[in-house]
Amino acid sequence: MKSNPSTPGRRTRANIKKRPPAPTGRIGNNSIPLELAELIEISRIVGRDPDMVQGGGGNTSVKTRMGNLMYVKASGTTLRDMDDHRGWALLDLAQTRAVLESDLESLPQADRESRVLQLLQLCVIKPLAARPSVESNLHAQLGRVVIHTHPIGLNVLLSSRDSRKIFAKVIGAKFGEPLYIPYVDPGYTLAMRVAREIDAYKREHGQLPRVVLLENHGLFVAEEDALKCLEISRRVTSLGMKWIGSKRVNPEKFDPLVSVSEDSLENLPSLQAAEVRGALAKGGCQPVVLRRDEAPIASEFLESDLAVQYARKGPFTPDQIVYCRAEPLVFEGSPADWPKRVMDYRSRIGIDPRVVIVWHNPKNKLLGGVYYAAPDLRQLGVVAEVYRGSMATMLRSVRAGGPRFLAGAQRAFIEGWEVERFRAALLGGSAHRIQGKVAVVTGAASGLGKGIAGGLTRAGATVLALDMNRDTLEAARAELPVGKYLPCQGDVTDEVSVASAFRTLEASVGGLDILVNAAGIAPPFPLVDFPLSAWRKTLEVNLTGYFLCAREAARLMIRQGSGGSIINLTSKSGLEASKENSAYNATKAGEIHLMRGWALELGRAGIRVNCVAPGNVFKGSQIWNEEYLKACARKKGIKPEEVIPYYTSLSPLGKEIEPEDIANAVTFLVSDEARNVTGQTLVVDGGQVMVR
Repeated sequence: MKSNPSTPGRRTRANIKKRPPAPTGRIGNNSIPLELAELIEISRIVGRDPDMVQGGGGNTSVKTRMGNLMYVKASGTTLRDMDDHRGWALLDLAQTRAVLESDLESLPQADRESRVLQLLQLCVIKPLAARPSVESNLHAQLGRVVIHTHPIGLNVLLSSRDSRKIFAKVIGAKFGEPLYIPYVDPGYTLAMRVAREIDAYKREHGQLPRVVLLENHGLFVAEEDALKCLEISRRVTSLGMKWIGSKRVNPEKFDPLVSVSEDSLENLPSLQAAEVRGALAKGGCQPVVLRRDEAPIASEFLESDLAVQYARKGPFTPDQIVYCRAEPLVFEGSPADWPKRVMDYRSRIGIDPRVVIVWHNPKNKLLGGVYYAAPDLRQLGVVAEVYRGSMATMLRSVRAGGPRFLAGAQRAFIEGWEVERFRAALLGGSAHRIQGKVAVVTGAASGLGKGIAGGLTRAGATVLALDMNRDTLEAARAELPVGKYLPCQGDVTDEVSVASAFRTLEASVGGLDILVNAAGIAPPFPLVDFPLSAWRKTLEVNLTGYFLCAREAARLMIRQGSGGSIINLTSKSGLEASKENSAYNATKAGEIHLMRGWALELGRAGIRVNCVAPGNVFKGSQIWNEEYLKACARKKGIKPEEVIPYYTSLSPLGKEIEPEDIANAVTFLVSDEARNVTGQTLVVDGGQVMVR
């Protein structure tokens, strides 16, 4: 009979003594089993150190005191995000160990690994939908608490030719004699090899190993006490970092936005991210965000001819293959040749690159760089963390005979392994309409701009939100997807401020596919009372702002060379004038005519330009504020509370227009579904204005 982990009388989190608080504060609102609390704490601590665990790698486990159950990290989740309800699975320990006793070695490799996953799933007690870590079999063989990491410094040693000769000197005997396992394909084969090695270790030493080193893979530390296990993991990690002579390879935080201030514009080197991103697109790759690595390890790597040659030869670890591909794409020579190199890479490797190395060429005045490419910034951060470890191996492994690459068969196993395809698919998420595309939306902190930004992010785009109001930008960020909504304070009427925002965009995500000019104002005055200052300000925001942003967007898109889409958010008032709205009427009509001229001018560059003309959108609008509603009520001779029902009743559909309706129209126009639509105005007003 399986025991109940919540049996009365069991020790709970409230009983834990001398344990540091979790990095994010209290774990859960209710008492949870001690072992689960331990697992969550060590997982979060380890998962937040990118020199111990990169991206979603690594796993942890804690066995119950009775020795019949084991909490283990769930596959496809990240250690740092584990909590009371997600990121773990509770397994029957005896059943998990019995998986290795199954007669599976005679099965073909693909069938065997699939069968192991089925058997592991049968070991799950709860949550039933959780998929236990594929390395659960390894955890089951070791001590009560197990932490598996991929420490960068240690993996440099483990991925070096002479690692088997010198690992004991580096690690020492402070934690007992380490068990060293030569490289074996992950999964069932590795688990069986470790089981045999552990049996031999126990016969020789009379106990289980506390430290297990996996060649070209990583570190297992096992202890009876969770804090002791964490302490040893950190100490072994620091020994590896000391051996390679580095304090840190990965910066502690990946910042989604690389801000380029107005003061620094003149002193910045010429960016070439747009050209790199454009070459990927022209070579047939799916849209991506792209960023140049400014970490010290990348600069050191680019200065080493030998390291770059190593990069071309192949991968060192399974994680490098999964997240960074087996090898990078290297650009040399003229940028005009880069799309052909992309096509050759995709033909040879069979997949889009995730790492692009631009090899410095003084003749062509190229700015050398290591670039990372991914569908969004979250995934890009994972690629960066993992590849920095690979660059460290290329640079530091000379201390142990140079790098040891994974052989062709080993590489092919990882590329075809179902588990790694599952991990990569989870990281990638589901496909979206405009996945990987990059947009700028002005006035994106509130109202229609915010609604459009939200719609584009939901469709898969990464959005730079440009707005004057810092507070509302931050408030909007809390409501929209993390890493896809990038708040950038700026004034669309100021030339330098706009230039700074677009340089920030290129430095952060590599280029641009979509511009939505949505910032606007609508001062309501009768003609005889219209202040000149209000007139001029409206022209500045609604026309000059559109012009400045479109000019910068067009410049960037042309450099990128892969087309793009510009949307001017006009209004039904640009088609059919409204009373006491002189400046708004004029500017909204002007935006339509600007759009038509730009469509003619930019078409040959593959840049489509269209307008969306919303009807009256009240929800979240800053234009339809209390004063504006009062002005409209006076104009129509009705009460302020009657204004919204009145305007809604004017359309044949009689329905209120929502921000989502406008966002959907914009998303359609910027998608490939509208690839032959340019110079048009799409009216979304419920039929109030009939355009013929």
